[in-house]
Amino acid sequence: MEEAETAPLIAKTVVRRSTSSPWFEKLSVDAGIDTLVQHFGYRLLVMLFASQHLMKGFAASFTLPCTQFLYASYKVAGPQIQIFSGVTQLPWAMKPVIGLVSDALPIGGYHKAPYILMASVFGVIACASVGGVSQDHLSIGRLVGCIFLLQLQFSTCDLLTEARYAEKMQSKPEHGPALMTFVWFGLQVGTLSATVFLGPVLKHCGPKVPFVIALLPVASVVIPVARNFLEEIPKSPTQVAAARRRLFEQKEACILCFIMFLGTTMLTYMGIAYESVRLNAVASLAVAAVLLVAFSVLLKPIIAKVTAFFLLQTSLGISISGASFYFYTDSPEQYPEGPHFSQEFYTSVLGTAGSICSLVGICTYQHYASRWTYRGLLLLSNVALSLLSVTDIVLFTRLNVRLGLPDHAFVLGASVLSSVVMQWMWMPGVVLLSQLCPKGMEATMYALLAGCHNFGNTVASNMGAWALELLNCQPSGLPRESEQFDRLWVGSALSTVLPMLTLLLLPWLIPDARQTDKLLDESERDATAGSLWKRWTACPSTGAR
Repeated sequence: MEEAETAPLIAKTVVRRSTSSPWFEKLSVDAGIDTLVQHFGYRLLVMLFASQHLMKGFAASFTLPCTQFLYASYKVAGPQIQIFSGVTQLPWAMKPVIGLVSDALPIGGYHKAPYILMASVFGVIACASVGGVSQDHLSIGRLVGCIFLLQLQFSTCDLLTEARYAEKMQSKPEHGPALMTFVWFGLQVGTLSATVFLGPVLKHCGPKVPFVIALLPVASVVIPVARNFLEEIPKSPTQVAAARRRLFEQKEACILCFIMFLGTTMLTYMGIAYESVRLNAVASLAVAAVLLVAFSVLLKPIIAKVTAFFLLQTSLGISISGASFYFYTDSPEQYPEGPHFSQEFYTSVLGTAGSICSLVGICTYQHYASRWTYRGLLLLSNVALSLLSVTDIVLFTRLNVRLGLPDHAFVLGASVLSSVVMQWMWMPGVVLLSQLCPKGMEATMYALLAGCHNFGNTVASNMGAWALELLNCQPSGLPRESEQFDRLWVGSALSTVLPMLTLLLLPWLIPDARQTDKLLDESERDATAGSLWKRWTACPSTGAR
């Protein structure tokens, strides 16, 4: 009976004992992997290695920087690049409907594995199309569609594996930071490996070949999922009906999933069909306002407040990456006063330095900051990151050149410090979201929380594109476009200052707790208990029946 409950989806797993070398055993103990295996099991770690380290770490980092060079080959202007980037980020905001469907409609009794496998099929086909189909036969709309499908695979695998380790972390919260360190340290190692090789590949082979190389890590998740390394126990029809009934009893959470699905679908269509930057920006802002009100009214106060904080902070951090890409990479003919970074420096050197320092950030977080309060760490990391972002303003005004500071050294130094601080800001957010998932609906709730946070990135991208358009900063790689960068520093200043405003809300929106504290009791299965909506609609008095 026990064997049937954990049987793999495709073939039965035969467990073989293998002998490990003393060196490997010592490495496992020193890295803390031995302890993680004891508390969480080796199957979960292998699953996270495939989905987080290989796919999200290596494959995503190997392909994502190439998209900007692909858009540049189509001569897409900077603001429009950001609209397309906003569209391809939307699968990360679609996590709620993915989580809801996986929770409510298991296939063969399995909630997660079949959906990962289906998304992987689309992802592999899309990755092969970008890498193998020539530009003459792949329109810009189809290119954006393929990147969207690839990101849909990444987001689906990311969500459902995150939901699995969220379940594990809730049962053993004292080991939660250690598991998070394993996930994000490995992710950064994968990112580091990708960025080291990406520059030379781009230089000698162009921006399409990386998608061909990424096919193997993109498909690597299939085998452990098919062999049930998620350790899912198939549900009987009775269990499925009971779980579905409990899920739909929380109508508010389902309504939020539906609202996010409608909003992201609308923005996906508009981003591809309409070229108007202003229209896309206003639409994304309107959807964000609806989501902010809906989440604040329908969810349990502690969950609603945290969601509001991260949605506001990510939305206010407007992106100017479409224009800054051309600022860094334009040739002397296109932008004589520019830094003229090569593809290798822009991708491999900066990426490698950032990845190494992200690893440093994760290690220092685990040793020094994993037991800090959420408020204290978010305050310190946000202030530090905003101060470091001032270096972008110095660079865009070319003040560093007038001070005799070389562009390459200046950008490299700022990137190194920012990467460390960003990990200190990101890690407590992930732990906080994991702790706010009520037992029994982890996938749906993690999807809502992370999806709303990720939706803020699309808002930031679209609003940044509109800001660039208003500032008349619309480079596209054409000759003699220096005037397009005259006011780029203004956009950078806005993206630095605006997120700082959310720090004023820390005492009201972020719980005064340490990262190792439990925020929800085991008995709390209702994500909407005590919400504003339930208080408004509650009967003034109740009597016995």
